[in-house]
Amino acid sequence: MRILLVGEYSGFHNALKHGLQQLGHEVNIVGDGDGFKRFPVDIEVGSSYFEQSWLHRKIKVGWWKLTGRNLEDRLKLARFRESENLLINHDIIQFINSNPFGCEPDIEKIMIDFLIKNNDTSFLIACGDDYEYAKYLTEEHLGYSILEAVKQDPKNKKELFHTYKYLGDGYRDNYYNIIKASVKIIPSNVDYAMALKNQGKATAIIPAAINCSKFHLQLNENIDQIHIFMGINRGNYWKKGIHYFEEALEIIKTKYGKNIQITIAENLPYQEYITSYKSAHILLDQVLCYDQGYNALEAMAQGKVVFSGGSELYLKAHNLDAIAVIDAQPDVTYLVDQLSLLIDQPKKILQIGRAARKHVLEYHDSIRIAKAYEQHYRNIF
Repeated sequence: MRILLVGEYSGFHNALKHGLQQLGHEVNIVGDGDGFKRFPVDIEVGSSYFEQSWLHRKIKVGWWKLTGRNLEDRLKLARFRESENLLINHDIIQFINSNPFGCEPDIEKIMIDFLIKNNDTSFLIACGDDYEYAKYLTEEHLGYSILEAVKQDPKNKKELFHTYKYLGDGYRDNYYNIIKASVKIIPSNVDYAMALKNQGKATAIIPAAINCSKFHLQLNENIDQIHIFMGINRGNYWKKGIHYFEEALEIIKTKYGKNIQITIAENLPYQEYITSYKSAHILLDQVLCYDQGYNALEAMAQGKVVFSGGSELYLKAHNLDAIAVIDAQPDVTYLVDQLSLLIDQPKKILQIGRAARKHVLEYHDSIRIAKAYEQHYRNIF
């Protein structure tokens, strides 16, 4: 089959592409590389032009203030149109999200409509924020969520604009446009599946694919000093609950002093990011989730002890008794206690790290996951 994967977040479609290619399919990715992360795509619609200098950024911001239009979106649309001959006549197109190019709704609609019209069969992945997920979180969800900061202080709503914007008419209309055209909606983890319980086109969860051949066991067996790593993407700071980790780390610093090493990295391109935690024993991924994010899974594949989602909801959804993840929760005392247990019993770090890699190999290998997608694709013919 000829398959076009539309959009890229955190390497999700690159890993799936690898699996699908191993099964003999012709696969290409169109997208912007997920901004500063610079993931590889086959058909590039993004551009770093407006990030090349202070003046370029100033022009972009000034034009937006004057007209309400984003010049970067216009550039993406122009590059999309230049590539239209490469974006047609696929058996399958798969949208990673209802806003796969990260543009304002009117620009996004032009590109979505073209892709739907000029290809055979559409699928939508529930991966990242969209209208149905934002609506669910604001109207139905019980318990903590990525919007936790707004519960603490309504003024924080502006910090979570990226989620709330999907409740707007344009984003809603684009979401339902893709829903109407798609034969199935495939949730990538428990967090997104929650919002789809009444969605008739939703399938069971297919976990994120990991290209396990890219990652090797990177256990740091020197446990005399425990190395803790945390990566920060400022755009997702409140959504991921990074402030809970920061508060916990301040306490851990005081408690353990030179017995620990803490590395914090911000807004790194993907290749720099995965290199920067190579020697880490523990990786702090995110708090406000019920499943593992993509960065967590890649770190687990390398044998890191990861603080991320590993909730009872996750275990039930996947019919598991346990997972080698520290279930991060929005409770600083709890996070300090969990970190302390590991630092006080460092041999557990090595045990959990090996079990984490085993889990990813068993449940997330890209070929295994690609076969699950392939089954949905073949069912339509």
